[in-house]
This record gives sequence, structure tokens and C-alpha cells, in this order.
Amino acid sequence: AGAFLGAGALIAGIKGAINAFGEQELAEKKLEASLGKTSQSLLDQAAALQQVSVFGDETIISAQALIGAFVKDEEQIKLATKATLDLAAAKGMDLVVAADLVSKTLGSSTNALSRYGIEVKGAVGSTERLESLTGNLADVFGGQATAQSETMTGSIQQMNNAVGDAAESMGELLAPSIIQAAKFFKGASEAVGGYLASLKTLSAEEINASTSQDDLAERITKTKNAMVNLGVSQ
Repeated sequence: AGAFLGAGALIAGIKGAINAFGEQELAEKKLEASLGKTSQSLLDQAAALQQVSVFGDETIISAQALIGAFVKDEEQIKLATKATLDLAAAKGMDLVVAADLVSKTLGSSTNALSRYGIEVKGAVGSTERLESLTGNLADVFGGQATAQSETMTGSIQQMNNAVGDAAESMGELLAPSIIQAAKFFKGASEAVGGYLASLKTLSAEEINASTSQDDLAERITKTKNAMVNLGVSQ
């Protein structure tokens, strides 16, 4: 029983590591798609902000990706991201939801943050609008993300984030093997599916009359060829 439980824990750990790496990889791909390139500078910011907040870097990267859909300057994305963390922390809001509000406010004429008492000035996409938004967010909610990380609950969450990073690293090491295995099983499943589909071209009597795998394969080939010659689609 102990060995079974140990194996179960190992499998669960591997699964958790793969999932953690998958989430990180997906977040980075979203950011890359938003910017049209990879930004090590923004990835470094996400890692640094994780150290002074309760948010994991994969969630911060997802927030950067939302903001990056409307703002292409990396330094401006950094300002908006930091302000977004403070907003999410202060309002007990999911970080991605907060980033969605911030990005909509920056990228449209609608102020999605007005309900939180945040005023925004400047034309859509302008530096004035960005500075107005980040400045007013800082005035109202500045320092909230860091303050929460310094509580007992925040410290526990930071510990969990660190454990998550370790799991991501393990998942990254396992990823090539998992990808190869997934491709193998996909190919095997498709092969089985194709074989079963081929059997449908034969009658039950022909299948039962087959004396071997080679005989069955020959019958399938002959039936397919006959259908092709008759112009019957398969």
C-alpha cells in the first residue's frame, strides 16, 4: 500500500510539474503574440514583481499580454503592469480581470476604471492617457501589492509561488519526453482509427473468413481498390 501511495504521489507530482510548465509556456506565448516578438525585459519584470507581490509570474505575464495588445512600448507596459498589480491587490480582484480593465481603458475611449474612482485623460493610445491612468492608480492604490506580500498570508502565497517555479523547472525538463510520447500516442491512435475504418469496408462474413492478418489486409486492399474503380468515395 505504501508503494502504491508513493507511486501515486510521484505521478501527481509529475502531472503538477507538467501543468505548471504548460501554464508558464502558454502565458509567454500570449505575450509574444501580443508584441509580435519575445521580450526578455518583460519576462524579467514579471519575475521581479513576483518577489514583491502575491501574484505568480505566469499570471503577471498574462496581464502583460493583455496590456500589450494595446500598448507596444515595453516601458509603458511595465508601468501599466505595476499599476495593475496594485489595483488587483487593493480590490481583491483577479489580476487578469484587472489587466483587462486597464487595457480597455488604455485602448478605447471608455474608462473601465471609473467605478473605482479613477479618472483618465488623454487621447486613446497616447502617452498622456497612460501617464494619467498609471498616475491616478498609484495615487489611490499605490503600494498595495507590496504591502500584501509582507503579511503572513502573503508570505505563504509567495512560498507557494516559489514552489510553483520549481515545478515549472521540472516540467520544462520533462516537456521534450512528454511531447514525444504525446506524438507517439497520437500517431498510434490515428493508425488504430484508420485500421478500424478500413474494416468497415468489409462485410462480417469476409472478416470472419480471414485466416490471418495478411489475408485480412489483402481483403481490405482489394475491397478499397474495387470501390475506387467503381468511383465510390471512402
